[in-house]
Amino acid sequence: MEHKEFTQASEALLLSPEFQELKAALAFREPNLWHILDISRREIRISRFLAWLLDPQTTHSFGDQFLKNLVVEALQTEIGRESDLTPVDVLVMDLSNVKVKSEYPLGHQKYDILVFSPEDGTDRDEGFLCLIENKIAAQEGQGQTHDYYETSLVAFPPAQYPHRVYIYLSPDGEPPQNENFIPLSYQAVLQAIEDLQTQRQVTDTERFLLRQFQENILRGIAMDTKTLDLAQAIYDQHPDVFEFIIQNVDRKPEAWPLPPRQKWDGKSRFFNVGEKAGSGYRWEDYRKYGFICAGGGKLYRNWMEQIQVGDIIYAYVSRRGYVGIGTVMQKAVPFRKAKLSDGRRLSDADLVGKYDDGKDDDTCDWVAFVKWEYSVNKDRAVRQPFITRATTSRIYDHRKDIVAQVRSELAKRSAQAERTLGDRTNA
Repeated sequence: MEHKEFTQASEALLLSPEFQELKAALAFREPNLWHILDISRREIRISRFLAWLLDPQTTHSFGDQFLKNLVVEALQTEIGRESDLTPVDVLVMDLSNVKVKSEYPLGHQKYDILVFSPEDGTDRDEGFLCLIENKIAAQEGQGQTHDYYETSLVAFPPAQYPHRVYIYLSPDGEPPQNENFIPLSYQAVLQAIEDLQTQRQVTDTERFLLRQFQENILRGIAMDTKTLDLAQAIYDQHPDVFEFIIQNVDRKPEAWPLPPRQKWDGKSRFFNVGEKAGSGYRWEDYRKYGFICAGGGKLYRNWMEQIQVGDIIYAYVSRRGYVGIGTVMQKAVPFRKAKLSDGRRLSDADLVGKYDDGKDDDTCDWVAFVKWEYSVNKDRAVRQPFITRATTSRIYDHRKDIVAQVRSELAKRSAQAERTLGDRTNA
């Protein structure tokens, strides 16, 4: 890239409203001890702090409140609701005497965090067990959660510990290999902390520690979705600038989170369905009526309008995995204008979710119709790594191995599952 070309491109980036908005979102003014001590993403240190928060018998004044908050957050997720243990069960339990251990050794393994009732003083049918696997930077090892689950059944028999919950904690709630683990994002940790401070009278020191931990999470572990979407949009709009910088700064290319010289096939796109707390979007609707949807601001309108007829959508459900691959059949339109092939408005269809069909094009939901080549129910989702934590992005060539595995597995599962209900793509 020539000097003049780079200057013009970088000025367009730096002066863009999206870049200014991102700068404001990342402007943390208070010094943070986690960053000063260079432990901001150290899983062992973070697990130990979480263990301290979870421990009813340590030096804070929270009792078992944070423990209950986090477990309830897990049980209130879609997968958590499938558990035999319910939020009400947890809330009425007396967990004040549980033991909390970090890096708990068991054979050749170490559980990141283990919470369990002591053997003495606990009725045989009242024992509680919570195993938390904490993943921040690394991916799960092959069969890791399977091994953890099996060894826990031996070391902590269900007859003695009937109240059990397994949590797989990661920045975005990535699904684990073992389905007995409930995927949980660090947004749930932030929420559990927020709830704690409204439920308990915390000291100034405790409030400082909690705020520092929250800020550390927001800085580099689990940035809120809106900010992540903004960052992804900026990269997609100015990839040449970023790739030129990556190639030419005095730093090894492998040290960067995104590989240099990325190529895009011009059509493959990752799309997160958006089934998160507070969201009305539902994969059941997308699959049945053949569409994808996003909205809530100009950023999302722009994203949807960039999607072209013929683009390939790889649909992903948070905490589940990949659920569909399809081809865009019609460019995005505001939700209120979207019509099915039979002429009915999409808003008049029997939808499970809730969508914004308002008249403001910049804030309402936008819909692009898709013909699904392969699609499965969420309980048959393919558990491969997500492409981005943002809502959507181009799928670059360095992700082709993931894409190939997703396509192969979805083809198998789609063939086994019931076929998609008719061809409901828009004409």
